[in-house]
Amino acid sequence: MNIAIYARKSVYSDKSDSVDAQVKICKEYAQNNFTVTTILVYEDEGFTGADTHRPGFERLMEDVMSKKIDVLICYKIDRISRNVLDFSKTFNTLQEKDVQFVSVKEQIDTSTPLGRAMMYICS
Repeated sequence: MNIAIYARKSVYSDKSDSVDAQVKICKEYAQNNFTVTTILVYEDEGFTGADTHRPGFERLMEDVMSKKIDVLICYKIDRISRNVLDFSKTFNTLQEKDVQFVSVKEQIDTSTPLGRAMMYICS
């Protein structure tokens, strides 16, 4: 499986985990739960989650659209977006392209029936 990891940290907050720590946690999750072929890492350090205009995120979504990714793993949902509408659009695109979604911190993994149910509840 081709695994994508997305990590983001805003410059405005020293309270959140570093990009490196997020990537490490996501890689461990991938290796423990999937048969990994490739891990692609997309990072945006110093970018807000208020919108999706981030270079790493935009490259990620280009690869999703090109069907280069089977699973997207992030540390927390708010690393993808802090805007509910933006996250909903992103999740819809992932579903259209058959990309599974994992949020490690919230324990959501849409490759499992329970994870899909949990994502629908959260949505």
